[in-house]
Amino acid sequence: MINLKEGVWVKKNNWLLYFIYAVVFSCYIIFTNKILIFLGKQSEKSFEILPLMICSMILFIVLGLFLGAERLLLETRKDGKWKINLPKLILLGVPSLYASVGMFLFFCPIEFIQKLYLPMMLFNANKTNFLPIFQVILGYIIITSFVKVKV
Repeated sequence: MINLKEGVWVKKNNWLLYFIYAVVFSCYIIFTNKILIFLGKQSEKSFEILPLMICSMILFIVLGLFLGAERLLLETRKDGKWKINLPKLILLGVPSLYASVGMFLFFCPIEFIQKLYLPMMLFNANKTNFLPIFQVILGYIIITSFVKVKV
């Protein structure tokens, strides 16, 4: 039989955990925004876009990791052995990685590698920046690819 008081505590605890998660998430978004604004101003002054691109990529991948952290925490509570969902990581993660680093390919001095950027031009045709979306997806795919399976 389930103790009613215990069930109420779990519901209150759930509210508290999600509230803390929302506060941390909001703070991360605000902090990230300030960093990107600062780096954007610096790149306008110095014409050095690479630090902004690298930092932006890292921050958006970490955002994806943060969004998938709850699922990883749920996996830690399960019994079993840790495995990597390789099909998910390869079929979803590799294309997301390619799209995430697409702009870096354009700046590479090797002509062959620069040509790998050409398919990415489809995403930039309408002056729409899809890179952050792919970077968030990459972070989420990475963290949710770790699962526990029963042995």
